Amino acid sequence: MITRHLPITKLSPDDQAHYWVGYYDKQPFSADNSRLLTHRTTFLDHLPTPGEPCQIGTITNGQFTHAATTNAWNWQQGAHLRWSTLPGQESLLFNDLNDNAQPIARWVTPQGKQLHSINSPIYAVTPDGQTNEKIGLTLDFGRLTRLREEYGYPALADKHPTNPAPKEEGLWKVDLQTGERTLLVSIHQLAAINTNSFDPGDIDLTTPSAPHQHINHIMINPEGTRCCFLHRYDRDDGILQSRLFTIGLDGSAPQTPRLLIEGMISHYDWLDDHAILAWGGKRKLLGSGTQTKSPKAKVMTLARRTLKPIYYAMGKPRFLMNKIMGDSYLIIPDQDDPTTTPFAKGKLTCDGHNTFFRGNQHIEPNQWMVTDGYPDMKSKQPLYLWDIKQNQGYEIGRYHTPKHLDGPVRIDLHPRFSRDAKSICIDSAMNKSRAIYQIDISQLTNPEATP
Repeated sequence: MITRHLPITKLSPDDQAHYWVGYYDKQPFSADNSRLLTHRTTFLDHLPTPGEPCQIGTITNGQFTHAATTNAWNWQQGAHLRWSTLPGQESLLFNDLNDNAQPIARWVTPQGKQLHSINSPIYAVTPDGQTNEKIGLTLDFGRLTRLREEYGYPALADKHPTNPAPKEEGLWKVDLQTGERTLLVSIHQLAAINTNSFDPGDIDLTTPSAPHQHINHIMINPEGTRCCFLHRYDRDDGILQSRLFTIGLDGSAPQTPRLLIEGMISHYDWLDDHAILAWGGKRKLLGSGTQTKSPKAKVMTLARRTLKPIYYAMGKPRFLMNKIMGDSYLIIPDQDDPTTTPFAKGKLTCDGHNTFFRGNQHIEPNQWMVTDGYPDMKSKQPLYLWDIKQNQGYEIGRYHTPKHLDGPVRIDLHPRFSRDAKSICIDSAMNKSRAIYQIDISQLTNPEATP
């Protein structure tokens, strides 16, 4: 790993407000890179409460232009704000609540003119020009609010709070013109898939004491034909279990979800249309959450519980998960019983929000990946740029984050490439307020630049 800290500038205004983009899987730059999508609030240190709105809009040359206000947002993913061209013109697509406090999706112009709305929130959207119709995917945000509050919307309630795995909730396909929804796979269907770590035969899924499960982190492949997502639940031993699935958007084979890996899976991106790069590990040392553990698994589970407070006191050094649990970046083919391949082994040793640059006329698709890390013992978050073609990584920055911005109100860097791959934007509180910064990476990625 080469350390080369690159120039960084603040993009958001100095007006006492707080700004952030949201999740790392959204492209915030406009087509010409001149404007940046943003959320804006007057506070930074508590979860939003029902009726506590945030503004959305764009930043141009350090100036904020207000476009709309939303009551469906959180710190991690905002309002799932993104650029769109669906109504036939450039627009902003985001989630909101209607007058009955039900989740909807809205389209407005960058200046705030209302264009379109549907009676369904949106989580992911097929890439422009890749399908005959624009398809959206979504999940049940009320359930997400109850089980993972930092990803949900505070005004929404779970429609099935006593049901561990409802048949009526899951992964939904949404017609972005009409709002019509089709259930691609239910949480109950996912729960019925028997594996070594989850045996539905050992659990009565009709009882409230069974593991309550949810879906999160939906991501569509570049050609817009398949998506991946996480099926998650808290095991009886208190460990969060994650299972990474894929499924076709058009009902093509396999029509049932395909399980790629289970254990600990956190962040990922499609490497191409047929493989995913994810941070994770099977964690076989921890054994099963529903079946009888081996003596070794019992010891490891007890050790994990006992050492967790120490781990947090040390600033959550994620590299320990690499050393002790064997977690790492893995390339996972989208196929039955996939064989995983280590990525950047021994070099990228901590969990991060990894995303690829899809290429342009100068840069090959997926030649560059950017990812981050969590705060180290000095409360600094690292930022990494990886050249896949040269198999070479760079630490391009390390930024302070206040210790009180942790847990559900944490501020991750969530790095994202500009559309020309000459810069990366991040969310950060390095100067005590939530703000958006830009790092100039052109000396590494621009073939015409002088190193």
